[in-house]
Amino acid sequence: MAKANLLKIQEELKKSLKEDFVVKLDTNSISKTTPHIPTGSLALDYLIGGKENANGVKPCPGIPRGRITNIYGNPGAGKTTIALQTAAQTCMAGGTVLYIDWENEVEPKYAAELGVPISDPTKFMLVQPDTLENGLKFMAMAAKDGVDLIVIDSVGAGVPQAMFEKNEGEAPAVGLNARTWSVYLPKLKGLIAKHNTAVIGISQLRDAIGGMPSFSGPKTLAQGGKAWQYYSSLQIKLSVVQKEKGKEWDALQGKSIETVTGAVVRAHLDKCKVSDSVHHEADFYLMSGKGVDNERTVIELAIANGVIAKKGAWFSWMGPKGEIRGQGLQTFRDNLATTEGALMFLFNQVKDSLSGTKGGDTATPAKPIVSKGAEATDLDDLFSDVEELDEDFGDDI
Repeated sequence: MAKANLLKIQEELKKSLKEDFVVKLDTNSISKTTPHIPTGSLALDYLIGGKENANGVKPCPGIPRGRITNIYGNPGAGKTTIALQTAAQTCMAGGTVLYIDWENEVEPKYAAELGVPISDPTKFMLVQPDTLENGLKFMAMAAKDGVDLIVIDSVGAGVPQAMFEKNEGEAPAVGLNARTWSVYLPKLKGLIAKHNTAVIGISQLRDAIGGMPSFSGPKTLAQGGKAWQYYSSLQIKLSVVQKEKGKEWDALQGKSIETVTGAVVRAHLDKCKVSDSVHHEADFYLMSGKGVDNERTVIELAIANGVIAKKGAWFSWMGPKGEIRGQGLQTFRDNLATTEGALMFLFNQVKDSLSGTKGGDTATPAKPIVSKGAEATDLDDLFSDVEELDEDFGDDI
């Protein structure tokens, strides 16, 4: 069998294409954590890639950079919360975020509560484009400029320009949004890979178009069509498995009423190209108006892993300033919260217990990789501003 000279081929291609597209691999390539951004949920980060592999490496404890992540589920499952918390983590680490709000429903007060620096335009930019194409222009420009995270909320809410140009009474084109994504998503995937930008696309669940009905009810699909399933490296389904309720005083009724105070949310990895966690699940807790309850997750994981001792109704833990005890979980939790530095110390202990390492993971956004890529492909004539949009994606794809 003839032996090809790969190094010679590499040099010839480099001269022809004016760039080296060869990925440099060595023995260290399998002992590195994928550049990532924490989600703000300890349980979700561990599920995605926080468990050490055979090489002693946590593959990707968070949203991978340079990749597309699709988060989908029914309303109220915490999709926007996870996206906003990831945005907050990005900014706290010195990164930048572009948040595309096609649904026009991002609450500034809630975003600020989760730690998003809404008043700092150098770190966080919220845009509400009128069309899908205009949103794509923002994405292309942001990725080229090295933005660390782009959030799309939501994938199905962006309306293609062609929908606004239909005559009255003309039937709408079925699946136009999905077809638009099928054209631009592979281009976006190539662009963010070159610039190390993380992308989160939020999708609602909808009934599938066409198909035969089943005894289990209508078939549902995530918005955006199959392109999002195919081009995503990580696809997370969020489901509410239990609503948590409490009592609060209602002045209008003059009595205490039952209200929803939070939820237990289950994350299922439908697809995972950054670790071997595909089809694995994990539960985390949401507090209404406050986001993910990591404190509760940490305490429960600490009990499950023997970090916190449980004897009957008593809980005890040896912290950095002595033993903390409590009869009943809530009492123990209150005592823990009033001890300065105790929760963070316990948090690190739990992370070490889960990973089998010392010190935990402190990943921060990596420096953006700025480079130029191959020539863009022609676009479908379906879109009215196709030439202008092509210029934004340009030859950088």
